[in-house]
Order: sequence, then structure tokens, then C-alpha cells
Amino acid sequence: MATSKAFGLTIGALVALAGTAGPARAAEGETPKADANAKVSYFKQIRPIFQAQCQGCHQPAKPSGGYVMTAFDRLLTGGESKTAAVVPGQPEESGLLDQIVPADGKAAMPKDKPPLSPVEIELVRRWIGEGAGDDTPPSAGRKFDPEHPPIYTRPPVITVLDYSPDGSLLAVAGFHEVLVWKADGQELVARLIGLAERIESVRFSPDGTKLAVTGGQPGRMGEVQVWDVAKRKLTLSVPVTFDTIYGASWSPDGAKLAFGCADNTVRAIDVKTGEPVLYQGAHNDWVLDTAFSMKGDHI
Repeated sequence: MATSKAFGLTIGALVALAGTAGPARAAEGETPKADANAKVSYFKQIRPIFQAQCQGCHQPAKPSGGYVMTAFDRLLTGGESKTAAVVPGQPEESGLLDQIVPADGKAAMPKDKPPLSPVEIELVRRWIGEGAGDDTPPSAGRKFDPEHPPIYTRPPVITVLDYSPDGSLLAVAGFHEVLVWKADGQELVARLIGLAERIESVRFSPDGTKLAVTGGQPGRMGEVQVWDVAKRKLTLSVPVTFDTIYGASWSPDGAKLAFGCADNTVRAIDVKTGEPVLYQGAHNDWVLDTAFSMKGDHI
């Protein structure tokens, strides 16, 4: 489920102004290209678009508008509007297209972000028109959510853990989840199940009200999660890069979150919006941990 690499943290000379703005969509790669006449693949072409741009707000832990896009059947059905999101073979009857096609330069989805590119929108349109098939291989694995949590047949590798500032809670990494225990180990308080299957860091915010989680799906995507500790609710999910991410750290005021990536970058985001506030690519290997200065003006 996880390797021991997270324990081999190295200290790098990370000197970067935290107020330096980075590109909003920095070099995250491109949508896989395919033969123009070939049938659009959901697994190889459509799913990565939804993973990168949509699933952060539409997953079991955070089903905005009642719409979940991580399970294929729920992706087709839609959310609270009762309008079918995807009608196979009928793009113009599919509510999802209404949400992603921009009007006057803005689109309902992704929310508060730039619209999907014309190429991405056309791929989604073609996929629906071709019947909206699901070619996900069985080896892609099962999905987990609060109603279907991981079941452990043996103790999982614990990559990271963290105490809350007041010492009352202990967050422990599991598989696809973070388990929050009372500090004395007598009671499991919450199971915080997200998209990331491998958890590489967990950190309580300075005031203990939030929990940052970094990890992802190895070789496929990284994810930053921010949870409301009291409500056991996912408040932010940001997909980043194409591998697991590491070393979450909070700014002293709890407004920013920094983390390291396998693409040799250090990044930081605004905790409320998920918008990038720092992109630093001066490293020559994976960045496995980060730390803010006492004033919060350097990382």
C-alpha cells in the first residue's frame, strides 16, 4: 500500500519567497492525444480530465451539488438537479456539457477556475456521442467511500502520523484514508476517506481545526486534501502533478499550505481557495518535506 520512503526524509535548502505567485496551471502535462478517427477512451482520455479538473469538488467526501464523478454510474446520473449528466449518444441532452461549455468566457465547471480547453470539451462531447462507454480495466481497482471503507486483513504500513496541537487527537495514515484516534488510543473518532490511495503526510493546522493530507495515486496523480476536523468534512481537494506528493506544512497563520512533489518542485496553495501562491522548481530530485519560517514569509 505504501513504501517506507516517506520515512527517509531529507532536508534540502528550500529558500523561496512564499508570496511569489506561480502559474495557475503550471506545466501539468497535456491531455493524451489519439488518432482523430479512433474512438475516445474514457479511461485514458476522459477520466484524466475529470480527475484533474472536476473530482476535487465531486467525490464521495465532497459531493458538490450532490454530484459524484468518481463512480461511473453516478457520473452518468447527475446530482441534485435531477437532470441526467450524461445521456449516452446524445451530447446535447447531457447536462454535463451545459456545465463545462463556457458562456461569455466562463463555465459553471470547473467552479472558480478557467474553463476546460476547447480540445478537452470536444473530447467529452465526442465520448458522449460515441455512447459514453466505460473501458476502465478491472485492474484499476475498487473505489472507497464512507459507505464502503477499506477493510484491513493485516495491519497497514503507517507512513505518517501527527498529534493535534492540544494533544487530544492522533491522525494516522491508512490506505485511502486517515484514521483519527483519541490520543490515548481508546477510541477511533473518524475515518477520513478521500481519493488518494497512498497517504504521504498528515498535518494539523496551527489552531487544530483543520487537517492537511498529501498523497495520491502513485504514477497517476497527486492530491492535497484539507479536512474540517470537527465536522469530519473535506473542504478542499486539489489534484497536483502525476505522482504522489509529500511533506505538507502550514504557514504560522494557517492561511497557506506548502508541499513537495515528485516533479522536483515545491508548491504552496491558499487553503481557502486552493489557488497556487508559490511554484519553485529549483530542485534536482523529489522534494519529500517542507517547512515554513517562523514568520511565514519563507519556505
